[in-house]
Amino acid sequence: MNVLPPLQSGLSGISRGFENLQEIASDIAKAGTSKPDAIDTPAELTQSLVELQEQEQATLAAVKVVGETEQVLGTLLDVKV
Repeated sequence: MNVLPPLQSGLSGISRGFENLQEIASDIAKAGTSKPDAIDTPAELTQSLVELQEQEQATLAAVKVVGETEQVLGTLLDVKV
């Protein structure tokens, strides 16, 4: 059984998730400031907060994939030994 593809997918999801979380958090932090790309309206801020929650859930799902892959790998090693 090859556990490498799910592990790579999970790790990629975690990495992508952290990048997206950082970007969204930065956008939220700029809200109400005079920076050029700052969030201007409450609706944009709300949308950013929703995106933050969505990305958090996606990142947690990727973490679960890695955890399950590690568990399967451990079981395979136990069976093989």
